[in-house]
Amino acid sequence: MKKFLFLLIVLSAFGSQAQIKLGLKLAPVIAANRAKNDAQTVENDGSKMKFSIGLIADKTLSDTYFLSSGLVYLPKRVAFRDVTGTIEEEYKLQYLQIPATLKLFTNEIAPDLKGYLQIGSALEIMVFNEEEDPSFTTIEKFTPIDIPVILGAGVEFRAGINTTIFGGFSYQRGLVNVVNSAEAPFGDLQLRNTIFSIDLGVKF
Repeated sequence: MKKFLFLLIVLSAFGSQAQIKLGLKLAPVIAANRAKNDAQTVENDGSKMKFSIGLIADKTLSDTYFLSSGLVYLPKRVAFRDVTGTIEEEYKLQYLQIPATLKLFTNEIAPDLKGYLQIGSALEIMVFNEEEDPSFTTIEKFTPIDIPVILGAGVEFRAGINTTIFGGFSYQRGLVNVVNSAEAPFGDLQLRNTIFSIDLGVKF
């Protein structure tokens, strides 16, 4: 957590020097994953609600195009079960996400209100992982990074000269198998993250 706060301070200082619009984002997320193996004997074991928080930085490219990045704390969950229901395992993962997305804004759809579409990707660095039950033994090692595709949409409302409030939603589809190594009989287990997010925040 101390490292996270330090990075937020560094990004804030950089933003003020580079005249980048900075903000804070709080996002309830639904964390799930896609599970499979070659024998098709595993499946996803549901989803859970979690909360993400972080600093965002939007740089103007034109009146309607913005480059959006930042530093976001993003908790995830991977869980799988075999098709017979005899094995069920759940793991908690935590990442620091550095997004690199493009925001495309509409003209005003109401006074001081604009819509936007967002598309891009991110680098996610795993900072913590934990088994929900200490008896779990299948996953021996996790892949330390993930790279998701990010698609989103929302609206921004200019609430003052220097204040903008935004709300929207996004879909993040992880491309990397989070399982680096696993024990038999699931040595070829593949788990990829899926995130549905409600994005709420303010920019200054």
